[in-house]
Amino acid sequence: MKSVYWSKNYKISKDKFHECLTSLSKKGLNVEHEELSIDQNDPNGNPLYIDVAWIGNKDANNLYMSTSGIHGVEGFAGSAIQLSALNKINDLPPDTALAFIHILNPWGMSWLRRDNESNVDLNRNFLPKNENYSGSHSHYSKLDPLINVKRVVSKNDLFRIKLLIHSIFYGRTKTKQAYAEGQYEFPKGLHFGGHQLEKGPAVFIDWLNRKISNIKKCIWVDLHTGLGAPGEDSLLVDLCPSSEKYSQLTKEIFGNRILSLDPKAGIAYKIRGGMQKGIELLFPDINWTSITQEFGTLKGLSVISALRAENSWTHYGNYNNNNVLDHWSKKNLLEAFRPIDQKWEKRIIERGITFFNHSFQYLLKLFPYHQNAFSQ
Repeated sequence: MKSVYWSKNYKISKDKFHECLTSLSKKGLNVEHEELSIDQNDPNGNPLYIDVAWIGNKDANNLYMSTSGIHGVEGFAGSAIQLSALNKINDLPPDTALAFIHILNPWGMSWLRRDNESNVDLNRNFLPKNENYSGSHSHYSKLDPLINVKRVVSKNDLFRIKLLIHSIFYGRTKTKQAYAEGQYEFPKGLHFGGHQLEKGPAVFIDWLNRKISNIKKCIWVDLHTGLGAPGEDSLLVDLCPSSEKYSQLTKEIFGNRILSLDPKAGIAYKIRGGMQKGIELLFPDINWTSITQEFGTLKGLSVISALRAENSWTHYGNYNNNNVLDHWSKKNLLEAFRPIDQKWEKRIIERGITFFNHSFQYLLKLFPYHQNAFSQ
C-alpha cells in the first residue's frame, strides 16, 4: 500500500505539510507557521518558500528541531518522515516546543537538483564568520577533471571504473574526503560551497534569531538520503569519538548507530560549512545535540555517478525550462536519492518515526513523559 506521506513533487509535499499544521491547530496545539521567500520560482512559475513551523509554547526552553531538504532532491524522504511525525503528535509538555523546517532548498527539490539555484551545496554554505569562502581540499583539483566534466556525459563513459582506479591509486579515504568535504574554487563543480551566505540559509538564520532566544536545550535531527546501505539509517555527529558527549550518545542513548564524521571511522566524512555546526556557533548558549539521520539508497559509486551526470547536464546541456527535467540524468538523480520502491519507502518511514520518538524522549528525559504525546 502506497504511503500517503510520499509526494510526487515539491508542491504536493508543501500542501501536505500545510494540511498537517491545520490538523495540529484543530487538536488545540499552538502552531505558528511562516513561509520564508527565497525569491525563486518552480518549473511552473510559482514562487518558492521555505515552510517553517513552531509548534507548542512560544517561550519554551526545550526544543526539538527537524529539518529536511537542504539537499533539494533528498527532501522527498525528509518530507515524508516529517509528515508522518506531525501526524502522530497529540500534545506537548508546557516547556517544550517543536520546530519543523520543511524543505530548506525548495528550488533543488522542485528542479530535481541536490544544489540550489546558484549551484551551491547549502550544507557547505554555513561557514563561520571568521572563515573565507575560498579554498578546497588539496586533492580536489586532481578529482576535478574526472567528476566535473565540461560537457554532457554519456550513460556509459566508464566513470565508475575510472573513479575506482583513482581511489585505489590515491587512497580511498583521501579521495572520499576530497570529493565531499566542500570546495569554494570550482563554481560549476560538485559540492561547491558558494562565495557568500545564500538566500535560503540567510532567511533561515533570521527566523532562528527571532524564535530561539529562550531555548536552553535543543535536539536537532537533519534528514538526508544517499549514504549507506539501502534502507538503513546512520546517525552522524560532528563529534570526536573520544569526546564525553560522543561516548554518552553511543553507550547510554542511541547505541552504535551513532557515527563520527571522521572519514576514517566509517561511511561519513568531515565537511566545511555544514549547517548544524554553523548554526551551533551562532547560538553558543544553547545545549545542542545535533544529529544527521542519513538513509542509504544505492551504492556509493552509483550515487556519485548520478550527481556527476546531472551536474554536467545542468551546466552544459541544450535545454529550456520546459524540458530540463526530462533528461535521463534527472531521472537517475531522483532514483539515487529517492528510490521508487515500496519496501524502501516503508523502511524509511519506520526508521524515521522510530528515531523521532526515541530522540524526542531523549529531549524529555528530565521531564515526566506525556503518554498521550503521540498517537499509536
